[in-house]
Amino acid sequence: MRAEAWRVGPPKTMSAFRTIPLTNEAYDILFELYIKRETRKESPVLSQVLTFRDPRTGLVREVCMQDLIFINCRTGEPTKNSTYDTNLEKLCRKADIKPFSMHTLRHTFATRCVERGVNPKSLQKILGHAQLSTTMDTYVHVTDDSLQVAMMQFQAV
Repeated sequence: MRAEAWRVGPPKTMSAFRTIPLTNEAYDILFELYIKRETRKESPVLSQVLTFRDPRTGLVREVCMQDLIFINCRTGEPTKNSTYDTNLEKLCRKADIKPFSMHTLRHTFATRCVERGVNPKSLQKILGHAQLSTTMDTYVHVTDDSLQVAMMQFQAV
């Protein structure tokens, strides 16, 4: 059995370098998971420190694998990207709904933000898009409900 090769690197675009704001609830959940890392099962692979060159500064940056929050509880290794979609698909089957991917949740988030009145430029920054058109044309979707709300807003004028 071949050892897993773990890699780390910069985001795809310069605008993807960002601090992502969180709700208080999301922060509390992630912080609790971070604290619990001291008692979790850890594979020796977590002792690795991975490096990459930051294209913004040219400096070499480090990622300590032990600081990762999402670890496979059986193996003690970092959770693989495919695991998220696999587990989400199982949840969808259990709930008897059409399966969707984790990336779909990003689109849902964008759509719900606009429906709740989030400034599109703020949403662009949260999602890490270089162009507002990417946010609005690719990630935000118009729902039947939002069309009804738009007509009620127009009618109220």
